[in-house]
Amino acid sequence: MKEEISEGRKKLEEELRHLIGNIFVPEAKVFGMVCGCVGFAADLRGLQYDDVDVFREKISAILEEISKSVGVEPEFVYARKLPGSEEVVTLTARELCDRCKKEFAGSKASPRPDIVVLKNKTK
Repeated sequence: MKEEISEGRKKLEEELRHLIGNIFVPEAKVFGMVCGCVGFAADLRGLQYDDVDVFREKISAILEEISKSVGVEPEFVYARKLPGSEEVVTLTARELCDRCKKEFAGSKASPRPDIVVLKNKTK
């Protein structure tokens, strides 16, 4: 799995640079949460919310592909902004636990003000 994570980080950085310009992806990881959700997340530098909004579908597709390569079936894809700014610091794809699936299925709004939902397959 180490190779898949490294390749995913590299692919995400290359694709974002191709789409947007000078983007740096210093870290990518697979995670497991206490609630039961699992996912793939990448920390970023240089990405702005406007860029994510314009390339929403393409970014979501890239994250879904990378997530599947590390064994995660993404149901909820989102960007997290630095609070109080338009800088996007993390892109995440999560396979939701049963509790979170129910919680996110009934919500049309973002779960938090710093989260920008790119894709929600629970609906």
